[in-house]
Amino acid sequence: MSLTNAEEITGEIFIPSARAKRRLGTFFDEFSRGMNPFGLIPTFGVADANTPVAEIVRLFDKFNIVKVRGVYSAKESAELQRLCILASKLKPLDYLKIFKGEGRGFTGGSPVLNNKNFWPYAANKHVREIVQKILGKNATEFGSSVAAHYSARGIHRDYRQLCEKAGSAYHVSNPQKRIVRVLHYCASENMQGGMLGVIPFSHDERLFAEQSKRVGNKRPIEWFDTHRDELAKLRTTKDFSVVDEIDRHIVWVATDPGDVLITNSAMLHCGEHMMSPRYFFVSTYTDVNSETLPMAAAQVKSETAKEYHRHLLSLGFGGSKALLKEVEKK
Repeated sequence: MSLTNAEEITGEIFIPSARAKRRLGTFFDEFSRGMNPFGLIPTFGVADANTPVAEIVRLFDKFNIVKVRGVYSAKESAELQRLCILASKLKPLDYLKIFKGEGRGFTGGSPVLNNKNFWPYAANKHVREIVQKILGKNATEFGSSVAAHYSARGIHRDYRQLCEKAGSAYHVSNPQKRIVRVLHYCASENMQGGMLGVIPFSHDERLFAEQSKRVGNKRPIEWFDTHRDELAKLRTTKDFSVVDEIDRHIVWVATDPGDVLITNSAMLHCGEHMMSPRYFFVSTYTDVNSETLPMAAAQVKSETAKEYHRHLLSLGFGGSKALLKEVEKK
C-alpha cells in the first residue's frame, strides 16, 4: 500500500481514518482502536450451570460478573424468546424497521409482576441458588424487564440512586452491599445470544484503582461515565476519536442463547452494537433493608405481584416476607 498520503508523527506511521488516527496494523484496521489494558488480566468469571454454587460465588466475589453457560436448554431459551416477543410486541423481522429508524426497540415492562410465565426464569433453580448464596437469606427479586431489539450503548450504572448516593451502603466508593442483576439471553435456533460490555472492577472505586495501577490505566473512573454524552455528540460532530478511546477499554462478555450473566448493577456497563435481532430478560435481586424496602414495595401493587412474592418466599427468598408485610400496611 502506498504511504503517499500518510502522515508521519513522532517517527510512527499513521494512516488517516474516519475512526482513529493511530496505527492500523498489518491488515489495515485490526489495531485501529488501540490496546485494551484490561485485556492483559482476567476480568470476568466463566462457569457452567453444573459448576458448584460455591465456586460461582467465589468468581462473583472476585470479578462481580460471571457468565454461567447452559442454564437453559434450547427449548427453554426459545420459549423465553417467545415470551419476550409477546411482551414487547416486536418480532425478529421488526428489527429491519427499527434499523431503518421506522420503529423503536423495547425495554421495561416489569414482566414478572404481570405475567406468571416469566416466573420460572426469574426463579430458575440455578439463578436462585447463586443469588441466595451471594446475598443471603433476606434476598428477594425487586425489578425485572424485557429488552427487544434494544441496546443501552452508553456506559452507565443501574440503580444509580443507591450506588452513587452519598452515605449509602451501596456507594461505589466503599460498597458494603450489592445489587445482583441477571441477564438471561434467549433466542430460537440459529440466532445469536448477546454481549455485555463492562469497565472491569468499576463497581468498587478502590478495586478499580488497584487494578488500573496493575495494568497501567491512567484514566479516572469518572472519565468512562462521559461515554453517553460523547455518543450523543457524534450526531453532529462525526468525530469518533473520544468514543473510540473510551471504547477500547471496554471488555465484552459474549453469550450463547441459554447462558446468563450474573452481574453487579453498580459496575459501569453498556450494550453492544445492534447488528441483528436480539432479546433478553433481566431480573434483579437485593437483600431487603431500609434502603431497598421502599423501592421494592412501591412496585407491588397487584394481586399477581403479591402472589409472585409469596411464590418467591416459598423458594427461599426470605426478603419477600418483609416486603409483603410492608405492602399490607398500605
